[in-house]
Amino acid sequence: MTSLVLMLALTQSLLQDDASPYDPPKKPALKKHDHVTIEFVAPARAAADAKPRWDKELRQWVRSDAKEVPSAAVTAEVVDVRPHGTMVLQAVKRRTVDGATETMRLTGEVTPANVTAGKVSADHVLNLSVAIDADK
Repeated sequence: MTSLVLMLALTQSLLQDDASPYDPPKKPALKKHDHVTIEFVAPARAAADAKPRWDKELRQWVRSDAKEVPSAAVTAEVVDVRPHGTMVLQAVKRRTVDGATETMRLTGEVTPANVTAGKVSADHVLNLSVAIDADK
C-alpha cells in the first residue's frame, strides 16, 4: 500500500502543469548578473585573401582561439531582463597601454532561446555595439 501511495505521488509530481516525462528538460532561466559568452566566429572563407568581419581593434581586446576559422569570445553580464524576456548584455574591459587607460564597452540584447549552455553567437545578438574610450 505504501509503495502504491509513493508511486501515485511521484506520478502526480511528474505530470503537474500538463508536463510529460517525455518533454525536453526546461532551460534554467538566466537572471540579472549571470554571465553569457558571446562568440564571434568568422564565416568560412570564400577566397584566400578574405578578412575576418570584425576589425583589428576588437581582435586585440578579445581572447582568440587557435583554430583554423578565426574566432573570439567575450564574456558579458546580464544587466537587465526585460518584461518579455529579452536580456540586455554588457561587457566592460579596461587595460593600460603606455600610461593611458583604454576601456572597451560591448552591449547588446539577446533572447533566452538563443542562449545555449551560457553561450550565444554574435549573429544572434541584437543592437550589438562596441565602444572604445581612451583616457590620457
